Amino acid sequence: MRKIIAAMLAAILIVIAALLLWPAGSANTLIVYSGLDYGPAVAHAFTQKTGIKVKLIRLSTGALLARISAQGHHPDWTLAWFDGATAAVSLDHAGLLAHHLPEPADLTPLGQSMVPANGAYVPTGCTLAGVFIMPRNASFTPPLHWSDLTQPIYHGLIGMNDPSISGPTYPALAGMLKSAGGWPQGKDFIAALKADGLHIYAKNDATLAALRSGAIQIAIVQSSAALHYAQTIDHSLTVTIPHPAYVLPNVMVMAPGLTAKRRAQAELFIAYANSQAAQAIRTQQNDGDAYYWPITTGTAPRAGMPPLSALDLATLNAQHWGANQNSITAWFAKRVVGAGS
Repeated sequence: MRKIIAAMLAAILIVIAALLLWPAGSANTLIVYSGLDYGPAVAHAFTQKTGIKVKLIRLSTGALLARISAQGHHPDWTLAWFDGATAAVSLDHAGLLAHHLPEPADLTPLGQSMVPANGAYVPTGCTLAGVFIMPRNASFTPPLHWSDLTQPIYHGLIGMNDPSISGPTYPALAGMLKSAGGWPQGKDFIAALKADGLHIYAKNDATLAALRSGAIQIAIVQSSAALHYAQTIDHSLTVTIPHPAYVLPNVMVMAPGLTAKRRAQAELFIAYANSQAAQAIRTQQNDGDAYYWPITTGTAPRAGMPPLSALDLATLNAQHWGANQNSITAWFAKRVVGAGS
């Protein structure tokens, strides 16, 4: 009897272990973590088109990345969709991503430049990592270059998100560092901004609320948030795009270890997200994430978006800045946020 009970317990433990180690949740449903507002609408349309069920979990980008990291090598997700190739690189360096994802069809040259050599993520569009949003009737001349921000006229007027909390803010910080000579050379520029009275807030809502209240006069936020806010929420605000403007890809990643069937279904979702039908859904949503630039030919951004060809664009080396993300955000938390806001 003891041997029978022991055998039964062993069988139960094997089943439990298999369930814990099995990636991506239900065998009949794709589990998609989305840090982007249009994720639910795209998932619904995908299921209607293909019959493949999708359970979409909407998270802020910071929470999404933390959740993937916490699950580690026992993922309960299939796909994740968020802003930031650098964040994808950081996850990949931890061994948490599948490789050789299919490259989207009809990529523009800019889109092609975003594709990683190992296929650890797929670009699905882009925003700008950091732009300046301020009152239209501001008494000062808007800054044009990142280096302008340390001029005395802007002392105490500038606010930004905390990159340890707001996932898309890290690429903005990386761009500021790159413009000031790179890492670690750019530390002095960020330290100077802090000494000049740089304000740090948790995320977009707090930073933009501070702007509207007059606590700050210039907010550095992602272009999608700034354009949405100025065009639909508060017309007294205006957006200035700096020189250079750093491209921020939105990307999709896949959990490793999927079955062949599940991977094929996940690849169908990736392809659909970049299709013209899905991008028509994405650009027409009534939210900030709809203010992005498609990177496939034949697909236009929503009305009112400035053409990319008119901007002074710069790119971040995702491998370099992704590899340094943890050390840079730790430095920022200690020397900038920890120093008081």
